[in-house]
Amino acid sequence: MQSSSAAASVSTASSPPSEYEEPASPPSEPESEYEQLSPPQVLVHEALSSWRSSLSTDVYGSLSRHYGPTEMERQELIYSLSASEDAFVKAARRVIRTTVLPLRARESRAWLPELPTEIARFFDWLEDIVNLHVLISRALSAVGAIWQAGSIVQRVAGTLKGFVPRLEVYMPYLAKYEGVREAVRWHMERDGGEFSEYLRMKERDRAEGEWSLEKLLEEPGARLRGYLGLFQVRVTIVERHPELANRT
Repeated sequence: MQSSSAAASVSTASSPPSEYEEPASPPSEPESEYEQLSPPQVLVHEALSSWRSSLSTDVYGSLSRHYGPTEMERQELIYSLSASEDAFVKAARRVIRTTVLPLRARESRAWLPELPTEIARFFDWLEDIVNLHVLISRALSAVGAIWQAGSIVQRVAGTLKGFVPRLEVYMPYLAKYEGVREAVRWHMERDGGEFSEYLRMKERDRAEGEWSLEKLLEEPGARLRGYLGLFQVRVTIVERHPELANRT
């Protein structure tokens, strides 16, 4: 049987600064981060495996006997959050790498003149959002080591709380999403300019299972809504079992 020491927490050293503030140790520029990637595997969004299936039968049985079914449900929620965050990042970064970044001038952050200004600004916001989720995914990656050590993740809220102020990067995205989505559709379906031809070429060449540009535009909003649903489930668990309130 696992002792109470088989519980661990995931935390960050300090809360991340606002996305619009200059960080003390700035992350790598997005271009270099994408350029260093080996060609990523095409991600097909199938049902994610469960936390339970990631553990050996003996380890899961021991944890279940010690902590009970409600804690097992909580660990599944944490696993779902971590795995879905990783899946979102992989799929989004692939589209940015293959479709969005080629629209920048060579060795520059400036967009090509053929790209409409409103769409160029929106692509900037998309990169900010995806880069934020890269950091969230990396912060959550520590849970894997905790589980592999035969422990449960006792606290994860401290890690996530530090990212809450940085979700402000979503504000311009949410304000402009509908208009930009319609503009991109118009360019793909009706316009004959260079940008429109580029979009149609990318859509023709898109690998099976790879996100389209239109899906990249909509997925951050879906991700944000998914957070609300996930955290509501967590609140429901705590309401049913108040003794878990200190595990956040």
